[in-house]
Amino acid sequence: MESISADDVASVVLSSSCGSTVTITVPDSNYLLKLACPGLPEGAQVGRRIRGVVHASALKISRAVAGGVFIEPCLGEPRIVQGRVLATDLRTNKLLAHVVIPMWITLPRGQSSSDFSTGELINFYVASGVSFVPST
Repeated sequence: MESISADDVASVVLSSSCGSTVTITVPDSNYLLKLACPGLPEGAQVGRRIRGVVHASALKISRAVAGGVFIEPCLGEPRIVQGRVLATDLRTNKLLAHVVIPMWITLPRGQSSSDFSTGELINFYVASGVSFVPST
């Protein structure tokens, strides 16, 4: 697994937690995202900031020619995402992109992270199960 750096980590607010799911809000936005979560660190409290790494699996990544960064829908589980490539991991075939928050994206079979460049705008559909792994 890739090591965590400052570019990886999303700083969000814990809105709710139920079982293996969390709902997070992105500060200064209308985003309220429902994500899978393997467990919260001791002391995590609703309404307080929490930091972690977001992981998603793309169904197919395309280059975008216009627009900004977004996650759709803004309420619930992410389905369509657009953002800028921050880094590539050739070993694991993943991209780190800024899509409102930093997100590691696992590319589907037939696509290679080497096909994408830092700064490039990408758009993709997301497989179910986008996860948030809290930082310790």
